[in-house]
Amino acid sequence: MRPDTVPDFLYIGTSKAGSTWLFNALAIHPDVWLASNKGLYYFDAHYDRGLDWYRAQFEGADGRAVGEFSHSYLSSPEAPARIATYSPAMQLLVCLREPVDRAFSDYLDLAKNNGFTGSFTEAVEQYPRLLDRGRYATHLSHYLEHFPATQIHVGLFDDLKTGAQEYADEVYDFLGIDRILLSAGDLRERMPAGRPRNSAMVGMAKRASKMAASVGMRRWRSKIKRSTVVRSALYKQYRDDKPRLDPAVAAELRRGFADEVARLDELLGQPVSQRWGYTSAQVT
Repeated sequence: MRPDTVPDFLYIGTSKAGSTWLFNALAIHPDVWLASNKGLYYFDAHYDRGLDWYRAQFEGADGRAVGEFSHSYLSSPEAPARIATYSPAMQLLVCLREPVDRAFSDYLDLAKNNGFTGSFTEAVEQYPRLLDRGRYATHLSHYLEHFPATQIHVGLFDDLKTGAQEYADEVYDFLGIDRILLSAGDLRERMPAGRPRNSAMVGMAKRASKMAASVGMRRWRSKIKRSTVVRSALYKQYRDDKPRLDPAVAAELRRGFADEVARLDELLGQPVSQRWGYTSAQVT
């Protein structure tokens, strides 16, 4: 174990952009060791728990690449400086999804896991993070104040959807580990949107999950949470009944993100705005 130098890398965000899929693609790699609890949130929500607590999450870590996933780090104002202080050499993984699409997916997750019954526009008003997490240029700029661009791998959810193996290969290359061929099962979507089959059963499962974490069974809890069998038992995947985003609401929100996405083009040196359909006709 390397207690003073782990982790080597962090997935910092964003949420609803394939983080569970990427966690699995790295968890099965023989040269990767991951903190079993996806979502330690040490550098933002749990910083007061202290360094000893954080390092204890990596007890027994053994691998060429050791990491953790906390998708709220990207939008945290405090996390960039805290991570840089902990390890200036930290490698950072980012995956970005068109911000309005990401926000709506986050809304569906609120309805599925938290029982939110309001509309999407009501959720946006009640939960500012739905839109704030999509201000990627602003958030990445904060990280670039503390880390060189060469230590930040920025992928796009679009590429993960259309070429999962190629997406994984780029991450493996960035981390300096050998590429592995993912099976058909590994390549499929890990957490598709859906609705609870039975709300009481889902509530019971969540309480059991929290109890497992509190008694030190984090690795078991992580495997259960990522299990497609367990997910299928608890949730019914949307088909034709999937809620749809009102085009007028989407257009209004995209206008609000237009400047942010244009700045992202400059930061990444690639036409993300074109890939996401942010043409002048659509955002004016």
